[in-house]
Amino acid sequence: MSTMTSPKPPTPQPSKPRGVVGRLRHFSERALSSRRQHTQVRAKPNLSMTLRTWHKRIGLFAFVFMGWLGFSGFLINQSADWGYDTKPITASWVMSLYGLHPEPPTKGYNVGGHWLAEAQDATMLDGKPLTTRISHQLGLAVAGTADKPLLFVAEPERVVVLSPSGDLVDEMSGYTLPAPQVRRIGTIPGNPSKVVIQDLDAYVTSDGLGWEKLPVNSPVEWAAPVDLPEAQRNAAMPFSLPSVTLEHVLVDAHSGRIFGIGGAWLINFVGLASMALSITGVWIIWRTNQQRKAARR
Repeated sequence: MSTMTSPKPPTPQPSKPRGVVGRLRHFSERALSSRRQHTQVRAKPNLSMTLRTWHKRIGLFAFVFMGWLGFSGFLINQSADWGYDTKPITASWVMSLYGLHPEPPTKGYNVGGHWLAEAQDATMLDGKPLTTRISHQLGLAVAGTADKPLLFVAEPERVVVLSPSGDLVDEMSGYTLPAPQVRRIGTIPGNPSKVVIQDLDAYVTSDGLGWEKLPVNSPVEWAAPVDLPEAQRNAAMPFSLPSVTLEHVLVDAHSGRIFGIGGAWLINFVGLASMALSITGVWIIWRTNQQRKAARR
């Protein structure tokens, strides 16, 4: 004789909340219940959990900086082979980090209506850069003839002859000069076609090919620097941009000094963070091994 069992009544389903107020109340009750359950199961923090948490945070912070330090260090080591030690950087924002600004020349030489000056990146003649760099100028003199004037520019070890447009005509140095060194250059008053250079003795020429010794105490108008006019300074401005080498920028960026004392301390903090990562990493590995050994027992 079989026993008849009555079917179980269906489990009542919770009624769906009606209206906006009911739905908000239902949502808040579920959130509160979930929060209580999470609070009940959350483990009590200990040293191992704390170290793991901070290990992750410090690792995320140091990730970008350690990558940059490694990449920049590699570039610095290759700078001599790749030419970074001589490649100039003139970007304005880089110069502003170093506090550098364009500084056109303030002094130059003016003879016969021609202006000669030395800018940061070029030798300027009448506001135009010369193809021949004359960095250590001692003076400027004009000689030649009315049909073919010549400009003589003196340096300690050579004399450069230019056309009025700035083209190189001749360059004299060593045995082609009557003196081993040049201390100054000038012209003879009343005879502007004669150029004089002096070391211990003075020598005069009109074309740079033949030199004659000038008698002692002969009158000479020696070239002297004068203030450049505003127009000449403005023309030299594009050639007066300061620059630093790419290697210099990389070294300063690697150490953080390119951003001042704050950047240097930031890199120091990254170094301390790396030490903290090493210590916490060793602790986590040791602690994990200890827990595994205890579980095997």
